Amino acid sequence: MLKLLVLGIALGLSINNYAQNDSNDCYMNFFKRTEKHGDPRKIMLLYGGKHNRTLQFLYDNNRSEIGNYAKAGFIDLDKDGYKELIVYFYSGGAHCCDVYDIFSQVKPGQYKLMAATWGGEACFNENNLLEYSFYEHYGYFYTCFACELEDSSDSAPIPVRTVQLTYNKGKLSVLPGDAVLKATIKDNLRKLSEHPYQELAEGEFDDGLRKEFALNLIVYYYSFGKNLPETEKLFNTYYKFPDAKKIWYSFLGYLNDIKKENSF
Repeated sequence: MLKLLVLGIALGLSINNYAQNDSNDCYMNFFKRTEKHGDPRKIMLLYGGKHNRTLQFLYDNNRSEIGNYAKAGFIDLDKDGYKELIVYFYSGGAHCCDVYDIFSQVKPGQYKLMAATWGGEACFNENNLLEYSFYEHYGYFYTCFACELEDSSDSAPIPVRTVQLTYNKGKLSVLPGDAVLKATIKDNLRKLSEHPYQELAEGEFDDGLRKEFALNLIVYYYSFGKNLPETEKLFNTYYKFPDAKKIWYSFLGYLNDIKKENSF
């Protein structure tokens, strides 16, 4: 398995908390810190047009999955003196998805959707930063979901999966990466480029190599200004295998899905 232990501890938060907490404990702890809401039948969530609904609808809907996990509470995420309404539910499915909707009050009892995330594992930490993992998005990227590249050496790549999102003035944005993160990603890609190429027939899985490339690239893209030309340059520098064009366009397809499902 990819190693995190010693180097991960040494790099710490500068490489964005790669070790994920149990998502259930995390979201439960977050909502313990929020202010409880009143009668959910009297709280209207304004998603826009025909999609508007009461908070009670969320609690009642599909109780076997969403209703069992749905939570909502008030907290001032951006320290502007006004509390946002945070609504969480679990989408259901084998490997998906933590959903967070952030609302701002527009009039008593009515709350407008300002920002939203849809990710396989996401949770607000103790600093009200949303830890967001891309693993579920790229979990099946030319491999099985549970497959991870095996490297037991002391110099194994450090897993990179996560960014931190901050909410301010109605918008979610990614906290910029630092020099340590950039160097870590480049070093990871260099090490990954040294692994042997695995030719795949249609429908075959590799050992997780392509997924590790994708995860490093997606964190780089979001952490350093969403600069696609620079991300592609990084890909071309280190992914020298014969299927490079196919893998790059597959990466872009997944990226476009992330953009459609999230507001950061």
